[in-house]
Amino acid sequence: MSQDVWRMLSDSSADPNPVFMAADLETPLGFATFLACSSNFKKIYISGTYNMGTMLKQLPIQGSSWLVCDEQLYQMDAPAQFHDTTAGIKHVLVAGKANNTTLFKGAKAQAVDPVACN
Repeated sequence: MSQDVWRMLSDSSADPNPVFMAADLETPLGFATFLACSSNFKKIYISGTYNMGTMLKQLPIQGSSWLVCDEQLYQMDAPAQFHDTTAGIKHVLVAGKANNTTLFKGAKAQAVDPVACN
């Protein structure tokens, strides 16, 4: 499963910034992402909070252009003040459906089954 996730994230290997993971580590996608990145010597940033405002403010600090998240974050209707903080995200791996986003308009999204991760 982590090999499938790494195939989706493999283009991130050229990016010196970490993959920003907002998915829970206890989910199959979260754990597979952690294994995929660590097995391929790719930095990964896992937020220490589930507070969406705090988490979104961490995006520009990390400089990440890759994001792994669930569909609730991807589809969240956030205030306009957060739209600038997410502008650096260019690629999103979404556990669930990847449609109707206002936060990650400039990003290319790829949806994956949140349980099977392929």
